[in-house]
Amino acid sequence: MKSEKYNESKDKKSVYKDIITIIITIIVLYLVFGIGFGVLVRQNSKNLYNIILKSDKDVLKTAVDNRLRKINSKRNLLKKQGKTKDEIYSEVYDSTYEKVHSLKYPGDGYMWVNEIKDYNGGDGYAVRLMHPNPASSEGLVLSTRTTDAAGNRPYQKELDIVKKSGSGFYMYYYKAYKNDKPVKKLTYCALDKEYNWVICVGMNLSSIRQYDALQRKAIKPYVDRTLIILVIVCMCLTIIIALYFSKQYNRKLLQKNKKLDDLAYKDPLTGIYNRGGLNRRLESLVNDEKVIELTGIFIDLDDFKLINDIYGHVAGDLALKNLSEFLRRSFPDALIGRTGGDEFCVIISNKSPEECGELFEKVIPGEKTFSYEDKSIRYTLSGGYASYPSQARDSAEFITMMDNALYAAKLGGKHTAKHYQDYMSNIRRDQLGFNVSNMAYGMPGAFLIYKADESEKILFANDHLIDLFECDNYDDFLDYTQSSFRRIVYNEDLDKVEKSINDQIEQGKINSPSSQNSYEDYVAYRIRTKTGNVINVIDFGRLVHDQHYGDVFYVFIVDVDKLKGRIIFPKSC
Repeated sequence: MKSEKYNESKDKKSVYKDIITIIITIIVLYLVFGIGFGVLVRQNSKNLYNIILKSDKDVLKTAVDNRLRKINSKRNLLKKQGKTKDEIYSEVYDSTYEKVHSLKYPGDGYMWVNEIKDYNGGDGYAVRLMHPNPASSEGLVLSTRTTDAAGNRPYQKELDIVKKSGSGFYMYYYKAYKNDKPVKKLTYCALDKEYNWVICVGMNLSSIRQYDALQRKAIKPYVDRTLIILVIVCMCLTIIIALYFSKQYNRKLLQKNKKLDDLAYKDPLTGIYNRGGLNRRLESLVNDEKVIELTGIFIDLDDFKLINDIYGHVAGDLALKNLSEFLRRSFPDALIGRTGGDEFCVIISNKSPEECGELFEKVIPGEKTFSYEDKSIRYTLSGGYASYPSQARDSAEFITMMDNALYAAKLGGKHTAKHYQDYMSNIRRDQLGFNVSNMAYGMPGAFLIYKADESEKILFANDHLIDLFECDNYDDFLDYTQSSFRRIVYNEDLDKVEKSINDQIEQGKINSPSSQNSYEDYVAYRIRTKTGNVINVIDFGRLVHDQHYGDVFYVFIVDVDKLKGRIIFPKSC
């Protein structure tokens, strides 16, 4: 009996020992998994913060760099036009001021401009030249001794950065309007040396912290649930459940990372790769031993600005979406990306350059259409293609060759695809710099475009025509003429002039039925200027069909009196 009681007591002690061991094991596992999940959550939070912060830095840097590039471009263009320094400064200032007060950035971000007066710092070292928040602070004299909500000297930091490297990031703190709590703000600044402008864009980082808190809150129920199950179930079941939840957590983490990856490397409008994503995938293809040959093409939507100007930016966005879908259908196995604006890139792997070239030259020249507000809008493409490694030595040269080939196609009349040749590296891109305003201003006389319908609506008039009618500006000219060709012609001459034009066009259609809808007319009439002067003019017109406006007249108008005595023919005539 004593032996049985001893064994029973021993068994109970063994059971109690096992129970205690299991309980301790569960507690240890609870602590281990609890700490492990906590570390994963914290690491995920840290990684998430760094990814978003890097993305925000890219946004700030891109915004400032683009603004500097546009300032330099506008300044150089105005210099070529012979403008004075004061005129150049005024136009650059006005265009920059308008952008500063209209552009918005994530995280309540905005752009501002400080003008440095003294690079040595101190009181009055700079003036707040442009600032949208609030605009009343413009003209404020700044000091490098000024401290922020945390006691730092942000203006001193900004000055040190632009003096040392010309551009860079810095942080400062300001008090929130609602609770006066210090808010951390990330800022990128860059110096325009010619005007001593420091162009800055900043955004507060509270939105990242808020997003991080939401992520933690979303993940916490999974962690708590796992830990509760670990306390209740046995060790094996606890390990299995812990592994299950760990897998679930990792899956959600991968999904969130994929979303962040899409935000960083996908174009939000078209859903294809952006420039960064395309370059990253291109580098992986270049370094892939299985990839023997790459052939890529840069594609540009011809006259994309016209679609935006005529139909609006919604139609422009639809054109870009339509083009991206067209490229996906045409090149289903290719790497496709939007490299910026209306420029796209397609890269085909492991096909011969000749085979890819035939495909490009078949796909690109065709006319494309899409529908917008019950209208069928047409557009064409230009493309330039090259190969790696048969032509380019690395990815950077590969991209440069495609870019040069694209510009060769655009200079060659657009609506075509060209294969890169060595001479294309010497192409002068300034040939593409002429726009309608440049050419219209340089024309030797008054120039007019109007619709060939019942409205005869004026679409364009150059400065010479505005001066001929003695109007102050384009708006004044449209107001005086009521935006119609009928108000250009002297009232008593109108019926005769329109009949003459119509008769000549009809006769032209009979004489030249294959002239592709381009017919000329010549007519003389009188005009009455805004001040009441009557002037005799000669009208040289041509009727053409435009894919966006329909039938339009292009017209040169010449003052007859100014021609008298000026035309001298050679004696041989």
